[in-house]
Amino acid sequence: MAMTLPAPPRFIFPMLAAITFIAPLANHMFLPAMPVVKQDFGIGNELAFATLSLTMMTMAVTTLVYGGFADQWGRKQVLLTGLALYTIGAELCWFAPDIWILLAGRVLQGAGAGCGIVLARAIARDVYGMDRISSVIANLTAAYVLGPLLAPTIGGFLVAWEGWRFLFLVITVLGLALI
Repeated sequence: MAMTLPAPPRFIFPMLAAITFIAPLANHMFLPAMPVVKQDFGIGNELAFATLSLTMMTMAVTTLVYGGFADQWGRKQVLLTGLALYTIGAELCWFAPDIWILLAGRVLQGAGAGCGIVLARAIARDVYGMDRISSVIANLTAAYVLGPLLAPTIGGFLVAWEGWRFLFLVITVLGLALI
């Protein structure tokens, strides 16, 4: 007979969805800013596209290690570390005086964003149990898929409203709220 877990607090699922959403937000919200960054820093296409590709590559690599770290050191500590990297990376991007600092910030942001999908699913399994995990994972996947759909529009609006650096203020606030 399977053990039934108590119902989790109502805020858990929205929190897990928000944590899942940080990865596509980090990638896709920046897309509308790339031409402006290219112009502001006077760089070519290669470096402009590196701001996206380095973030994605770093996120892919760190996604592989977060699960093991969370099993070894605990979900909360590893999640907070990932969110801190995400937030510090956004801060670095926000104040970047040149493309190299921006790239460093994007790498940190990607390293932090890698925790989102891995740890949200691990925490969901811990909190909801194996009996309810399939529907929770399906809903978290829907939140993840919404990221690439919504983030470029949000990013375009923010870039047009306050400039490309404002994106990173919004990401910083989101990171701090999740921490």
